[in-house]
Amino acid sequence: MKDDNRTSICKIIPLIKEFIEGKRVNLDITVRKDPIIFHYYTEIIRYWSKLNFILQKTQRSLGFYHFPQNEIPIYIYIIYRKFQEYASKKSILEELYLSSNQIKKIKRFINKLETFTWKIALKSKSYKEILSITEAIPTFVIDRLLPVMSFEFIEQNIQSMNDYQKYNNFIRISDWKLKSSDHSFLISLENELWSHNIPSKRDRDLPELVFIPNEKKSLILKSKSYSSRKITFQDKASAAVIKVLSPQSFDYICDMCAAPGIKTNLIAHYTSNQARVISGEFLLKRAFEMSKLIKRTNTVNTHLINCDSIQFPLRINTKFDRILLDAPCTGSGTFISNPELKWRQNNNFLYQNVIIQEKLIGSALRLLKPNGIFVYSTCSLYPEEGELQILKYISMLEPLQLPDWFSPSYKINGQIVSGTGRLFPSMHHTHGFFIGKFKKKEK
Repeated sequence: MKDDNRTSICKIIPLIKEFIEGKRVNLDITVRKDPIIFHYYTEIIRYWSKLNFILQKTQRSLGFYHFPQNEIPIYIYIIYRKFQEYASKKSILEELYLSSNQIKKIKRFINKLETFTWKIALKSKSYKEILSITEAIPTFVIDRLLPVMSFEFIEQNIQSMNDYQKYNNFIRISDWKLKSSDHSFLISLENELWSHNIPSKRDRDLPELVFIPNEKKSLILKSKSYSSRKITFQDKASAAVIKVLSPQSFDYICDMCAAPGIKTNLIAHYTSNQARVISGEFLLKRAFEMSKLIKRTNTVNTHLINCDSIQFPLRINTKFDRILLDAPCTGSGTFISNPELKWRQNNNFLYQNVIIQEKLIGSALRLLKPNGIFVYSTCSLYPEEGELQILKYISMLEPLQLPDWFSPSYKINGQIVSGTGRLFPSMHHTHGFFIGKFKKKEK
C-alpha cells in the first residue's frame, strides 16, 4: 500500500476515538478533500452498531472482556474492512502502522474473525433485532415506523439509506442569469460532461436537474461549469420542495429556517431574482456560511436575518405571500448522507424537534397573508414530524395539490391528510421527506 494511503488511514483512528468519546467530530475541509479518510470514517459510523456487535462477539470468543480503549478504533476499522469490503488479512496488516506486539494480537483477532458466522451470532434473535443488527439501525427507528409502514418497506428504506453508492447525485444551473430550462446551456453542459467521461441524464420529474453517477462526483468538482459557479449539486427532494412552493416574480416570500441557503438560492433562481425574500437562520455560524453562498451566487432581493423564527423580528403588520418552513427535525430520512444522526435517535431528540416545529408552524401562520401559500417540509420519516404536526393546524389550512409523482403520506386514523405527500429513499432515490402545501384560510 502507498504511504499516502497508510497516512490517511492512520488519521481515521483518532476520528473514531472522538466519536466513541461522544465528541462532535468535525470533518473539516481537509478531511473532506481526502476521499480515503472521508469514506472510511463515514462508512464506519454508518455501520457502527453492527461493527460493535461483531467486536463484542469476537471479544467473548477470544476470552478478552475488555480491549484497551485506545485500541478499539483499530479493531473497529479491521472489522469494517473484513466484513464490509472483504479485505484479506495481509491487506489489513499492510494498511496499519503496528508494533510487533500489536501485530501478534491483531493476527489472532483476525483469525478469530474468520470463524464468525451470522447464522450462529443471530440465532434466537427476532426479525426486528436481526434488521437492527445487520443494517445498523436503532430499534427506536423501527418501532417509530412500524405503525405507518410495513416491516418490508422499513427494511427497503433502511437498506436504501445504507447504500451510498446508489445515492442519486443531481446538479442544476446555479447562475440565476441562466434559466433552469435554458436548452442551449443544458446541451453544452451535457457535452462538457461527456468530454470528461461523465454520463448524465435529465431527471424525469424535475428536468432542470441533471443526474450523474455517484462515482463521477469528484470529476464534476473539477469541471469548468462547476469552477465558474454555473452549476451546483442539488438534492432532488430539496428541489421538489421549492417546486411545490412555486415562487412567483415579485412575491414577498419568507424562508424561515434557511441555512445552508440552497433553497433560498433556488427561489431566487426560479424567479430570476425578482421575488423579495426574507431568510431567517437561528445559528450565527450557519447564517455566515449562507451569506457567503448568497454573495457567491449573485443572489439579490434576499435579506438574511440571524434570528429565532419562532419570534420573527418583523413589524407586526408584515405579511408574506408565501412561506417556506423546512423545519429542523431528527433527519431520520437523511441517514444516507448523515449516518451519524442514526445514533442520536431517541424520544428526547424526537420530541425536542416536535416542540420546535409546532412553534414554528404557529409563527408561520401568523406571518402569512390570508390565502397565502404555506409549504411545510421535514427530512424525516416519522409521522410526528409530518402528518401529526399538520393535523394540529388543519382547521386553518386549505389543502393544495402536490405533484403526482409524490407518494401519498401516511394514513392517520385510516385517512390520508390532504395536501401532504412523501418521498421515500427506496422509491424515489432521494432523502426521505414529508412535504405539505396549503392555502391559509380567510377568517
